[in-house]
Amino acid sequence: MKRAYKYRANIIVNGEKRDTLKLSQGILYAPNIENLNDPFEGSVELPKAYKYEQWVTPLVQRLYTSGIYSLSKPQINETFPCNELLWAHYANSHKGFCIEYDLDKLSNNISCDFDITNVINVAYKNNRPKVFNNEDVFQTQQKVFGTKSMAWEYENEVRLIFKKCGEKFVPKDAITAIYFGLRISLEDRNEIIKQMYGRNIDLYQMERNGNSYQLIATKLSFEYSYEIINVEHLSTIDNYMVLYKSSNKDKNTLIDFIHFIRQYLKRPTNITVIDDMKAMPILMNYKPRQLMTDEEIEIQAEHWIAYSTFDAPECVMIYPEKL
Repeated sequence: MKRAYKYRANIIVNGEKRDTLKLSQGILYAPNIENLNDPFEGSVELPKAYKYEQWVTPLVQRLYTSGIYSLSKPQINETFPCNELLWAHYANSHKGFCIEYDLDKLSNNISCDFDITNVINVAYKNNRPKVFNNEDVFQTQQKVFGTKSMAWEYENEVRLIFKKCGEKFVPKDAITAIYFGLRISLEDRNEIIKQMYGRNIDLYQMERNGNSYQLIATKLSFEYSYEIINVEHLSTIDNYMVLYKSSNKDKNTLIDFIHFIRQYLKRPTNITVIDDMKAMPILMNYKPRQLMTDEEIEIQAEHWIAYSTFDAPECVMIYPEKL
């Protein structure tokens, strides 16, 4: 499968979360060349002789009514959308999401409804290209739509060219996965999950990879595996310690997990969540940090993953602090 990614900001437009709405409707929007964000878009050197005017003018006018849907191809050895700049520039600084397409299934649906006329891998150059009088429409499209400056090389772009700009219906099996940004809200994530239910689409949460500058993508499982390992009943509150065994440990999942636990509680409760039993004796036998060993500090920092107090049950603190 040839993968291609579309990063979405999911901002509110005219009172609606446009990107979530279009995703649920199975619609993509292909703007014309004048509505793209590169000010040099379509900049080519045309033949200057008067005798070519009758050929050049209608061809260029035709191209300016075309629709362009831009996607990012993965770099060599990339298995998920991990380009930091694309997440920042096109996914609202990780508050949005990224759609993974099967590029073959998306681009092979050439029909009167899905009017793709060309698939262009963008080339990045220092100078704008020249259009010659003996070139056909496909060659001209490659230069007009498929050439950008070196500043855009990080996008590694592929473009679907349509006869006309506007909304297009996406083939049902063309979307293969959705990746949620680091900072997407739980509300937005749950709304997309709800809309994508039953469509055989994999869902992933982007996370930081330890102390590095790298991203990882964890597939959402939607089944919590856990064990309540200690309960302390006090006069007015309870203290619960929970061993969390599921793979997803991002902020939204842990918030959702705490809320899941709270629905079964009858009394005000403090909830401590760990992911390794080694953290239990350290947290159960509290002592000031200056009296802790370096090993104890490291275990606590690594494996005490969430905490929620009885007096602020909606607030979930995530440990270690990676936000």
